[in-house]
Amino acid sequence: DGVSLSALAAPALPRVQTPQVECDPNAKLDCSSPEAFVRSVWPHAQRTAQELGVDPKALVAQAALETGWGRRLAKDGGEATSHNLFGIKAGSKWSGARMNAGTHEYVNGARVSERADFRAYGSIGESFADYAKLLNNPRYAQARAAGGDTRQFAHALQKAGYATDPSYAAKINAIAEGATLNRALAALDGNTRG
Repeated sequence: DGVSLSALAAPALPRVQTPQVECDPNAKLDCSSPEAFVRSVWPHAQRTAQELGVDPKALVAQAALETGWGRRLAKDGGEATSHNLFGIKAGSKWSGARMNAGTHEYVNGARVSERADFRAYGSIGESFADYAKLLNNPRYAQARAAGGDTRQFAHALQKAGYATDPSYAAKINAIAEGATLNRALAALDGNTRG
């Protein structure tokens, strides 16, 4: 008598954990290359992703999209930067620092250039901490529920209205699954994404 394949227990594959990297909350953002950008944000992405229950790769991909791998952060006209890695706007209830910058929004399907106030942070760590607070809003429950599914995470962000770009989720996924981010993650010492 044969045994059906479904009756056989699949061997448990060892789960490789990504080593936790110590975060320097005041570390400077290095945007000299995608690899340098990822090296700058990876420890923060790991910590924040663990708090939110999502894949850190999704957070890095979103930050890369929002900032052009760190090259397009709102600045005050001089060298001071907003450290705003997630394009979070400073609405009327925001009492912290802000910077006004050019942005693109989609209105009735058309891309429109405008200026808006964005939240400004003192460090990369503050940006990730505020992003975690924002995503803990019930509005983003489906994004958090995506767990390690980067595609579902990005889709849920878009569905919840995180951005007006109708291709926002597709763009995050393209970065998350693309060669540039995967090469940058592979370049991290001891990187073993789980």
